[in-house]
Parts: sequence; structure tokens; C-alpha cells
Amino acid sequence: MELKMSERPSMNTSPPFLTPEHPSIDDPRPLAKHWLVHILPATVVIFLLWLPFGFALTGLIEEWGVLGLFVQHGVFFLADTSSPLPLHAMRPLTVFPHAVAFWLDNNSFFFWHVLLMLALLIKGSTVSYIIKKVTGSAGLAIIASILVIVYPADTMQLSFRGLHINWALSLALLGSAIFMHALSQRRKLHGCLLSVVSSALFASACFMYEASLLLACIPALILFSRDGLKLATIQITQKLAEHAIWAAGALVYVIYAIRTAPLINSYQASVAGTDWLTTIKVTYPKLFSVGLLRSTLGGWFDAVRITAQEYSSYGYTVIACAILFVVVATFLKLDNDTKTDSVRNTFSVNIRLAISGIILILLGYFPFLISYSHLLISQRTFLFATPGAALLVIALLSVAYGASRIVAYLCAGFFVAVGLSFQLYQFHHYVEISKVQASVLNEVTEKFDGNIENKTLLILDYGNRLDYRWMFINESLTGSLSFLYNKPVRNVQVCHMPSRHWQHSDELGRKGKCVETAENWAFQYPTSVSGPGFPASAPPPDLVIPKSSIVTLEIGKQPEGLEHPTPASNVKGSIPERRASILETLNAKTRFINFRDSIVNDRFDWTFGKWWSMEIPTHGTGWRETEWDVGKFHHQPTAWKVEKEATLVFEFAPDQSKAYELNGTFNIFASTSPSSSMIISLNGKVLPVQWSGAGDFQARIEAGALTSGTNTLEFNSPTDDTYYGLSARLAGVHIAPLK
Repeated sequence: MELKMSERPSMNTSPPFLTPEHPSIDDPRPLAKHWLVHILPATVVIFLLWLPFGFALTGLIEEWGVLGLFVQHGVFFLADTSSPLPLHAMRPLTVFPHAVAFWLDNNSFFFWHVLLMLALLIKGSTVSYIIKKVTGSAGLAIIASILVIVYPADTMQLSFRGLHINWALSLALLGSAIFMHALSQRRKLHGCLLSVVSSALFASACFMYEASLLLACIPALILFSRDGLKLATIQITQKLAEHAIWAAGALVYVIYAIRTAPLINSYQASVAGTDWLTTIKVTYPKLFSVGLLRSTLGGWFDAVRITAQEYSSYGYTVIACAILFVVVATFLKLDNDTKTDSVRNTFSVNIRLAISGIILILLGYFPFLISYSHLLISQRTFLFATPGAALLVIALLSVAYGASRIVAYLCAGFFVAVGLSFQLYQFHHYVEISKVQASVLNEVTEKFDGNIENKTLLILDYGNRLDYRWMFINESLTGSLSFLYNKPVRNVQVCHMPSRHWQHSDELGRKGKCVETAENWAFQYPTSVSGPGFPASAPPPDLVIPKSSIVTLEIGKQPEGLEHPTPASNVKGSIPERRASILETLNAKTRFINFRDSIVNDRFDWTFGKWWSMEIPTHGTGWRETEWDVGKFHHQPTAWKVEKEATLVFEFAPDQSKAYELNGTFNIFASTSPSSSMIISLNGKVLPVQWSGAGDFQARIEAGALTSGTNTLEFNSPTDDTYYGLSARLAGVHIAPLK
């Protein structure tokens, strides 16, 4: 497989910005074959990603809230100040992809999949075009197309909550690619018209997600990478009108943002605060220690570990990589048949391409420095850094090719295989969450006909599932129910049973209590607590609702039956087509791939998230949301115990003749005597816990104490009302046969 990287010819073309590998509209070279090199490899990658899972993925968090708004207000395409989403008026097109998908089919997530696939196709194809523009190498262009899709830094690419972000990035890249084509036009009118199109696309990207704005420099970086600073400056001067049109797209958004910001209390303002410059002064080192490190090395580090630890078999990955190898080889042969491309592979081009890649990484991550919370996650924060990271890898591969073709081929194969493995696992992760959500929604629709009138729906959650942001909190719950019943379902309360924790949480992540009397349900807010820098304040009065104004629904009392659900035949109220789409997700089987976390066995290894920002929804109660201690390569998930009694519910397949051992770690305690205040029980039986080190614990589990199926691990210890109402922070627990 020849990557076709020979020495760079003289750049004395006239004009310098018209390069032979990209024909003008007068070039007789077949455009179809030219564009297939960019489009089909990306198409194959996307097909390979979707093939094992099909269209099982559904909404997860914000998507349900958006669907609820569509049901309540009708489909709307703009989130301006007069829309149902005024909070997002700074990005008025943010809801546009969701609205298009819902408008095309309002009963399923089919077109959500189609639009996500199309966004990835545009991203891969345009990066391929850009690399071909810079290097002239079809081989590098094809590898770049694959890499930018499977690059492992981000952990939200394959979920619908990032649909608008994917589209914003794709539109920014598409606009950049069309603008580069505009610069190659000999006719001024053609160049200016294409520049208008490219500028409009880039402006749309900014209006969809404001982080796109800093990517306006992509065309300049392409010229710099290909021709150097001096020639790039000359070319910009020669095509000043086209560049002015391009810049106008970014300027239009800047003007809109300046005029709109004072009119609303925007999402951006709530995230960044009032003094974002001070925030950036504090957080700017993270641009390198987190943003650059994760984009260049950290993502690959996680991808290698995922490949080694999460797969039960590698057959599909091997076959998929073989298919990609054949695709690359085939298209390189087709490209060789043209004999018209000029290939540029000087060391200076590779250095400039690497510099441009690093600049794009930093610019792609920079907007997230204004938010401390975004620095602790990898979801969405690396999507805009990925194109720059792909450019950097391509530059390194090109240098490696100059030293050894075999080394370059092996490195390219490694990046593609590990990146594909990472993305397949990411897809699996979100599909598994969708299935758990689908099991809950299926049970709700079996037992609730949607007839609520002006009453409050009270869900008594005996399964203890609805206790996490990935599992129907607030707008996610009301939105999903509104979608299923095609009418607004606004008043919903959730009580976890039998603990009677109220799903509502305060700003410290603590739950309230549900108290049932003969006539009413009283929902009590968390008690008043204090802590350093957090003075005590009186809780709001109880929310008291008469039972006559409540429709009660019990879920989770029986095994949820994820493997073999039995749909009720007398389901009423929900839209049949929408419920059918939920059942399809519930019944969906992953084909060709087996992941280890899908197997229930005689081991339980629990952390609140195995891989950075891909949290596992907590099955249990009494825990705060997952927190990540971000390191250079290893990122530690933990969660605070915020109730006196907290539980973890898990599936197990024990050997009843064996004894087991429980191990775990609490890495921070609010009190000073954890060993005397913490009682740990399994299925209602107190375990003989021994403490060692700084919060490490272990206990023997006698034979027969673990049941085949659902088990409950309970942690009982007081909370400290003078330390934010917290108890202890759990890093993880592990149960395995006693050696």
C-alpha cells in the first residue's frame, strides 16, 4: 500500500493558491473519482461503527428535555429569546438538528442516527480534503479521514446529547473546505460565490455552538502548512476579497452575541460566571496539562487500556480493520491510476502541519477554560480539539514514512485499530444506558395510562434506578414521559423505596425525604447544613400534596427482565409507535462483539466510572453525582455518601459453596473515626469489616450470603452537618471469591 509521499516539487505555480491536486471547474479530471477518495473511507468507518449496534441508541439526558419541549410547544428550529429555550439564545441553532430529526420522524430516533452519521461523514470527508490539500497524499488523506472519526480523546461523540456539537464542528470544517476550494478558482465570481457559501456555513456553525468561532483560522493554517508563512501571506493578500467574505461569517456571529448577551441570562453566563477573565487566568495551565496532553497522549492511553480490558473477543475489530485496510489500498490504487497528483512531503511541510495541529488543539479546547466543571470532564470538551490532533498525528506519520515505510504503516494501523476499538466501546456504553432507560420506560408504560389531568404523578422507585443524571432526573423524566404520551407531563415526583429518599436534591447533591400520611404525601427538603464558606440556611417548607391530587405508580418491584421483557397486551395511553421504538431498544442485541461488562459472573468490580467521563449510572441510593480527580493519564471517579444509609444494587452469579471477600476504599471521611461509625451490610446481614490504611476496608462474605441475581450492599454511617452534610467518599468496591 503506497502512501505516495515523494519530494515536494517547486511551488512556482501561477497563481500560487491553485494547486494541481484540486482541479478547477475547467479541469476535465473526473470529479466523481476525486471525491470518492474523500467520502467512501469515512462511510465505511461509520458503517462499521453502527453495524454491531444498529439503531438501538435513544435519548439519554438533554435530548429527552428537548423532546418534551417539542411535545409541549410544537417543533421549533430556533432557540432565540422568544423561544421555549431562551437560555440558549446565544446559540440559536443549537436545537436545529434535533428539530430536523423530530420533524422527519417524531416517533423514533431513526433520523437522529442518520443526522449523527451524516455529521461524522462530513467531518471525515472534509479533513481528508484538507490533508490532501496540504500534503497532496491520498494515503494520508484517507488515514486522516478515518482518524478524525475514531480519535479517542472525546467521550461524547456517539451520543445524541452532542448532536448539535458534532454538526457545528462538521459545518465549520465543511465551510473551511469549501473556502479552500473557492481560493483555487481562477474566476473571481466563482471564488466569491463559493466564499459566501463557506462563510454562511461557518456562521451557522457558530450560531449552533459558539466554540466554533475560534476555528475561523483553519484556512489560514492550511495555507501556512502547505506553503509557509511568506507565501500564505501573499496568497491572502491576492485573495483579500474572498478572505474578507470568510471573516464576515465569524463577524456576524460576534455582532449577534454582543447584542444578545445583555438581553438574556444565558447558559454561557451561568457556566462562566461574571468574571471569566479571572477564571481563565487561573485555568490556563489546564490548556496544556489537560487539553493538549489528553488530545495527544491521554486519549490513546485510555484507548489502549479499553482495548485490553473491555473486550471478550477481538474478532469483529480485526475484521473491521482488515476491511479498512482493503478500502485504503483500493482507493490508493484508484488514485495512482490518475497520475496527476503532486505530492509534497518535505520536512518543513510536516513541521508546519504539526504546528498547525497543535494550534488547533489549543484553540479547540480553549473555550472550555471558562468553566471549572468542564475541565473535569472529557465529554464535548475535546470534540473541537480532535481535528487538530488528527493533523498532528498525520504529520508524525508522514515523518515516520520518510524514515521507514513499515514503521509508518504499523503506526497507522495501530492508531486506526485502537481508535476504532475505543469508539465501539463508547457506542456500547451509551447503548447500554439506553437499554436501562428503556426498561424503566417500558415498565412505566405498562402500568401508567398517561391519564394524569392536573394531578401529580408520584413514582415509587423500588428498583432504585431513577437516582442519577443519566437516569431521568428532572427534565429528562418529564421530557421522556411527554414524548411517550404525546402530551405535557410536568408534575412528577420520585421517591426511592424503601429508603424513601426524594429524588429532588439541593445544591450540595443531598436528597430530601418522602413522608406518607393518611391524607398527604409530604416531600421534605434536605436539612440545613453548613461547611467552610457555606453558612447554614433554613430549608424551604415541605412540599405537601394531598393524595387526592396524586396518581401513584410503583416500578421496580419485580426483576426488570432486561433480557426477556414481556410487553403488556393492554397498554393504553402511550403512542404505540413511540413505545415500539423503546421496545426495540430494550430487545436490541449487540452483534459480533462481546464486552466483559455485559457478563454477570461471580465478581463485582464497582467504581462510579471506569473511563474518564463515561460514568456508569449508579444503581442505588444515597450517593452524590460522580466526581473525577483528573490526573495526567489516570482519572479517578468517586462519589460522596450523602445519606446515613446508602446502597449499591448489583447483579451477581455466585458459587453458593464458596466464600467471598469484599474490598473497597473510602478515600475521604467527613468524620475522624470511620471504622467505628461505618456499618456495612450485604442483603441485610452485617459484615465483619476490618479497616486498614487510609480508608481501605475488607470483609469476609460467608458462603450463601450472596444471591444469584440482585444483591444490595448497604453502607450505614452518620453524615456531618458541619461539613456540607457529607459522610465519606467512596472510590470503589470489589467482591471476588476468597482465595
